[in-house]
Amino acid sequence: MQVEVLPGSTDTQLKIALSGELDAITAPKLYENLNRLLQQHATVREVKIYCKGLTYISSAGAGILLMSIDNLTPKGISLELVDVQPEVYNILDLLGLTKLMPVSHV
Repeated sequence: MQVEVLPGSTDTQLKIALSGELDAITAPKLYENLNRLLQQHATVREVKIYCKGLTYISSAGAGILLMSIDNLTPKGISLELVDVQPEVYNILDLLGLTKLMPVSHV
């Protein structure tokens, strides 16, 4: 899995693109990268994760997203998934994450 900060990120909005698979091996790396980026961009209030290149998510990957929501919400930072592939969206929906955060699919 690759994490890339996208152009168009601002002082208050961080745009990240994911590609590859978000599973038990790569999920902790996403969590570490997200925390590092938020430390570097302390004024961020909104994180948009573009998932068009994300081909698979496991329950461990979904768990990391849930943990991220739990950590960001008290800080007043929102998390949104954008351009989620149908297969990934179905998993997120099945696990109930689409009720906990904004998720748009392609």
